[in-house]
Amino acid sequence: MMDAELRDLQREYLDDVGRTIDDIRAHGRGLAEAGTFKSAFPKLLFLAHQLKGSGGSLGFPQISHVAGEMTRQLDLFLDDEQVARPTPEELSQSLLALSAELEREVASARRTLSS
Repeated sequence: MMDAELRDLQREYLDDVGRTIDDIRAHGRGLAEAGTFKSAFPKLLFLAHQLKGSGGSLGFPQISHVAGEMTRQLDLFLDDEQVARPTPEELSQSLLALSAELEREVASARRTLSS
């Protein structure tokens, strides 16, 4: 693949990640709202896992790293043997903080692509 084609693909990917961050935030808030946890949780797990795999393959290892941390937080919540398992509200706050970190990584990657 030519450099220009790869950069175009990376730009499109970063645009998609931006939309995914919006979805993560919406579903992340849903974790703490009554009646929406069961629909929000699997969607968040899917989105985090998807980003974890795609970021590195397109040259954005930090996006994969942050998404991996999201996946880890979600997996910890599922672990019945966790003594200090987070509440849905704590998990929501953690994922919202990680989505802000993802947003910073996307902005940084865009600056790198533009230079």
